Amino acid sequence: MIKYNLLLYLFAPYLIIKVIANAIKRKNGVSFILQRLGLSKIKKTKNVIWLHASSIGETRLAILIYKSLEKKEANSKFLITTTTKSSSKLINEIDGDVEHLYLPIDWYFTTKRFIKSINPSICIIVETEIWPNLLQLCKKNNIPSIIVNARLSKKTTDINRFIKSIYRISLSHLTKIMCKSEVERKKYIELGADPKNVEVIGNLKFIEYSITKNNEDIIKRKYVLAASTHQDEERQIIVEWLKLKERKILLVVVPRHPERLGDILSDLPLSMINISIRSKGEPIKKNTQIYIADTYGELNGLFEHCEFIFMGGSLVDHGGQNFLEAAAYGKTIIVGPYMYNFITETEEFLKNNCMLMVKNSTTLKHLFEKLIKSKQRRELFGSNAKKLLESKKGIIDNYSRNIKSLMS
Repeated sequence: MIKYNLLLYLFAPYLIIKVIANAIKRKNGVSFILQRLGLSKIKKTKNVIWLHASSIGETRLAILIYKSLEKKEANSKFLITTTTKSSSKLINEIDGDVEHLYLPIDWYFTTKRFIKSINPSICIIVETEIWPNLLQLCKKNNIPSIIVNARLSKKTTDINRFIKSIYRISLSHLTKIMCKSEVERKKYIELGADPKNVEVIGNLKFIEYSITKNNEDIIKRKYVLAASTHQDEERQIIVEWLKLKERKILLVVVPRHPERLGDILSDLPLSMINISIRSKGEPIKKNTQIYIADTYGELNGLFEHCEFIFMGGSLVDHGGQNFLEAAAYGKTIIVGPYMYNFITETEEFLKNNCMLMVKNSTTLKHLFEKLIKSKQRRELFGSNAKKLLESKKGIIDNYSRNIKSLMS
């Protein structure tokens, strides 16, 4: 830990410049800088249930836990810390008594002051953040510290021996590690966690999404949806779609990054395709074959009214995109082979006939044909997906019980 703190203080000038530069670039404001650098005065509190979530995905899960605990802990105050401005916006939208702060950089004395000020009754870390000084100081002050929906990325498991030794010490300071799957449990034990303190509770992401129905149908035609596509995927999918010579059903493509429109169009033989683009206000005609919905905030409606969905980020080496929101609408989902960012979710969906996977884009044409022809097949996979998500609703209660047991 001495080496870790020495390195952290040696890199202090770089970290300070990075925080300030990011704040200016993203218009995060002065309070972001002061809080991240531990220079902001924090009002002293007590009996605080502290949840930490790094970015947006983790913050959504932290809010789920907060809402579950709030019902049982009426006398407690709640604090959610994050490290990004976008996450803070989610917390400020909550209808409830919860405070938000930015977590300071893990300098020893900065973290010590922060923990002394907030005086938490428990520290609940969502998913994957392992901060050595934070965990050591929690243990030193008899504050239970836990990781919920615990997972480890490939980047973390592939780190060098020196960092692994720091993580091993840090994991020993945790009271409990509650994992989302058996795969993640094994990873934590291999990294050095005590097997007695590591258990599988379940994947909170399965219950993260509540669908909004009766969204406007902006397409007004039968369509197949290619959602959250990445570079070169649009070309691969459209090439296979055009082989169908389908006239009645439209292909709607929603790129993950709408600003890539120029690159997408440059990959396509535009003179041979009837294509319309939403951002340009181009209408969908009877002979339109491809519609590019290069806008934000309309995906829920597109999920609701489509025939079935191809989820992007999976035909190219990106690791996939989160498909659980699409599954909540009871739609058949197709993915490519690159789903390593969602291994446990993908395996469970495939095992329960809730999803279809293709080895490469050349098999898409055949699969598209099968699904278009068979409404029964589409409904079977979609219904299975919805049932699987329904079966996971008790996970949040299991987490709440486990957290409460550590607070008593």
